[in-house]
Amino acid sequence: MRRLALPVLVVFLVGLCLSGALGCVKKAAAPGDITTHTIVALLPLTGVLSTFGENSKETALLAAQDVNVWLAREGKAWRLDLKVEDDATDGPTALRKMQTWFGNGVKFFTGPQSSGAARECLAFANANKILFISQSSTSPALAIADDWLFRFCTDDFIQGPGIARAAYEAGARHLIFGWRGDTWGDGLYAAGESAAKKLGIQVYDKVLRYDPGLEDFPKEAALLNDYVQDLINKGVPKSQIGFVIVAFEEIAPFMAAADRYPLLKQIVWIGSDGTAMSEALMKHPVASKFAVDTKFINTLNAPGLSTYARFGYVRGHVFTVLGRETDAYSYNTYDMVWSLARAIDEVGYDSEKVKAILPRVADEWTKLHGASGHVVLNAAGDRAFADYDLWLLNEQVAWEKAGTYRGGTDSIDWYRPVY
Repeated sequence: MRRLALPVLVVFLVGLCLSGALGCVKKAAAPGDITTHTIVALLPLTGVLSTFGENSKETALLAAQDVNVWLAREGKAWRLDLKVEDDATDGPTALRKMQTWFGNGVKFFTGPQSSGAARECLAFANANKILFISQSSTSPALAIADDWLFRFCTDDFIQGPGIARAAYEAGARHLIFGWRGDTWGDGLYAAGESAAKKLGIQVYDKVLRYDPGLEDFPKEAALLNDYVQDLINKGVPKSQIGFVIVAFEEIAPFMAAADRYPLLKQIVWIGSDGTAMSEALMKHPVASKFAVDTKFINTLNAPGLSTYARFGYVRGHVFTVLGRETDAYSYNTYDMVWSLARAIDEVGYDSEKVKAILPRVADEWTKLHGASGHVVLNAAGDRAFADYDLWLLNEQVAWEKAGTYRGGTDSIDWYRPVY
């Protein structure tokens, strides 16, 4: 109960502020004059990003509720109707649902969360002037100027150095890379490899690029064991060998397979935002222990601080509903819904007009109210800057923030000793 007390209190107090209970309420529009505008949240409620999808569902619904309180308080003549769709962490499914809702007149979407699904939707969105915002697509391949995809997260050319720095501080001077073979995995691998080489880390010449549809990894674990043994045979100490794995929640069966090889428990393991705070990993009896024993560290976009208490408010809401710490991208989701709503309120349900003002609206609103901090979009429509928190499963098998990577200085502030 003590853990929930502060977040719940913040939810209550901010809720009062949003509802108008602590201020004046303007005269409401007559019921017959009120129209509705729809935004569809494409979320991975199933599949290998389901933990993230569940979190963003709750924050999107919370944002829609708060927007409607604000609209009523201001006497506005419209209300927001937020629809939630499961894209199953699958590109074709996300595209099909976007097409269906567009056929029903919807022009605005939040999500999808994965870069693969976002890429699948991009051509259709561009052709039909559909504005969509991803809270967690980070592939550098989607950093495209003047397209119809905006991203309230930074791309992986900013995350890659964080991964490399974490590996370096863990003592790794030789890195093996493994990743899911999709748009996101390919991009983050390239960014991480480039950053590692700049730090003087030797990158092993063989890699483990695997099919994103894999559910079992006996072959990959065996190959990884062979690669590690090869480096040892060449005189590299085990303590200087690291493995960077760019995965989603398939990390659990991957680590379960790796657990069969004692040698793989003696090297450095580094993950990314795809595995940070994974419920699947935390709940897997074998993989979770493997992650604890190897001090498996993961980078995750760090939400910034803003003038008002939206960060604590959103965090407390997810604690209350789901009983767990939420991920950084869910704060982006909250800010995305608000930014779209404020832009629609300003220029109407017109995607071309909203696209023209969205960077300004996001900048102005999040500077004071952003749950994820201040959102400044670059020329590609992506978040321009961010730090990365470092998460690991501690000895109590609970996710703990152990440090923060500062992109501006290429350094890590550790909150406790890890290595």
